[in-house]
Amino acid sequence: MQVYHGTVAEAGDALRSGRDAFVGRCADDFRRRRGELPGDAELRSWRNSWPVLVDALVRAGLGDLALLLEYELPRSSERIDALVVGARPDGGLTGVVVELKQWDQVTAADSAEAETRGERRGHPCLQAAGYVSHLEQWLADEVLRLEFRGAAVLHNADDRSTALLSDAVRGRVGSGDVAVLGRRELAEPDPHALAELLRCGDLAPPAGSRLAEFLELRPQPSAKLLGELDTVLRQQSRFRLIGAQQEAQRLVWKAATDVTAKRKRVIAVSGGPGTGKTVIAMRLVVDLSRRQSEPKTEARFLTPSGTLLAQLKRAVKHVPGANGMFGHPKSHPPVTAVVPVVDEAQRLAREDWQLERLMTCAPVSVFMLDERQVILPDEGYRVAELREHARRVGAEFHHVELTSQFRCGGSLAYLNWLDRLLSPDKTPERWTESDYDFDIARDPDDLDAWIRHKNAHGFTARIAAGYCWTWTEVDATQPLVDDVVIDWTDRNGERRTWRRPWNAHVEHKDRAGAVTAPGRKFWATDPGGQDQVGCVYTCQGLEYDHGGVLMGPDLVRRGDEWVAQPKESRDDRVNGLTAEQYLPLALNIYWVLASRAMFGCRLYSTDPETQAFLMELRR
Repeated sequence: MQVYHGTVAEAGDALRSGRDAFVGRCADDFRRRRGELPGDAELRSWRNSWPVLVDALVRAGLGDLALLLEYELPRSSERIDALVVGARPDGGLTGVVVELKQWDQVTAADSAEAETRGERRGHPCLQAAGYVSHLEQWLADEVLRLEFRGAAVLHNADDRSTALLSDAVRGRVGSGDVAVLGRRELAEPDPHALAELLRCGDLAPPAGSRLAEFLELRPQPSAKLLGELDTVLRQQSRFRLIGAQQEAQRLVWKAATDVTAKRKRVIAVSGGPGTGKTVIAMRLVVDLSRRQSEPKTEARFLTPSGTLLAQLKRAVKHVPGANGMFGHPKSHPPVTAVVPVVDEAQRLAREDWQLERLMTCAPVSVFMLDERQVILPDEGYRVAELREHARRVGAEFHHVELTSQFRCGGSLAYLNWLDRLLSPDKTPERWTESDYDFDIARDPDDLDAWIRHKNAHGFTARIAAGYCWTWTEVDATQPLVDDVVIDWTDRNGERRTWRRPWNAHVEHKDRAGAVTAPGRKFWATDPGGQDQVGCVYTCQGLEYDHGGVLMGPDLVRRGDEWVAQPKESRDDRVNGLTAEQYLPLALNIYWVLASRAMFGCRLYSTDPETQAFLMELRR
């Protein structure tokens, strides 16, 4: 996608005849393609920066080169400010990535950031180099022989500012190769010298047919990208397959690569927490994409969980172009050669068109799910439903069930006990001694002390709760609000109050720049998260060493059965549900919360009758 595609000269004519009209047409095209209008700040940057860049390109004698404005990177929602495309003397095509900045002064810079007007921003050379690397990893063609370069254009900046930026990345691979142009460079009177500064000195107008081939080129991950991802998977222990996971991987691989299959195939992989679904999904994405087969296929990791997606992208952030291997199911285009591997599939919205599109867009589609983790009324498909949808679209169906699990200390005893506890019809049992550290906390202070002790000894320990307290959203400049408030009577008969904020929506820092509260997608893993309370949406799909669970009044024990109280939930997505409709969801929510911890868990209920019931189950 791009909001403008034409020659540099045509863009120059349009801007001279009416800058606002040209920007308006581009904004309309942006809205048609993305379903939203660009923001006011973005529109201002278009009005201020495009005319300066286009004027410089025209004065450099580059009017016949192709210009793409707001060019969307393949397999990414990121956009390049401008991409100038021309033909090299050897016949190959070159794209020059242009990062535009309106900064008028830079007061400090290092290889990652620059300070402008007292604000720390990403170094423009690092941004441009990242875009160049992404294009190199996703666009390759033996005929077009593509090459990419980078330039950072700061049309308001003085020589001191551009020198600071250049010096900060000098000699660094990638960012050190990006040209930096300020006011003086853009005013260069010699056309050839200006073209050289813009990294376009050797480029000629591209043939229309070759430019069309470039625009229609299907993105594919390069061998280098897949090799680097493979290295990450092999080096990081959380991505390694062991024991029964390897056998499950073999079965999934066999079903996914069955060359004798006459129809499309749908593979459902089900398993509880810690059975390796995410690890297998990651391995499949890399291995299927590396597989040499005809027709050539690749795979993409999809998940409806924004928290899991952010965590995985960060795990491979040093691999250029890796973001293109991940996405949300709704953003996945129906590309016939791309195998969708959907993790956390139990969180898919119950939209049959979306599910059937995933099943029919490629020869194979893979769904990793845990039926016990369906937590909303409008989400989640069971294995039987996947089977029925596969039959409906005429696809073969395979089901692989994972049993060996590696979370909760590998303790099936704990998960079996938890399953009986959080069941609408099974009889809970007393907790017996196990290799898993489980107990019922006496009160919130007891729970909090246990969590802080674990964190102090180098473990990752978190407290999560049912969504039973109002959540006050604040920005990064405001202090977090202690929304989670629990009153109780201690053993001496005194009334006590425990208070904590929910996890932050955005990252919070102190005046020295140290993170005091990570953003919600990283609450479960990053330092500072132990000081806030998480919820099911910020921990589902993740794990930590030790976990405390606050059971709110939305799920209480009355006699020998669980009773759901949906009116006690502050989650708008369960509004209007009856107690009977909410009960299985509430049981699943606390199942998720109580199965995140690797080595130990503590439960505490704010409801006195439920707390007394839990205390009776202690060993």
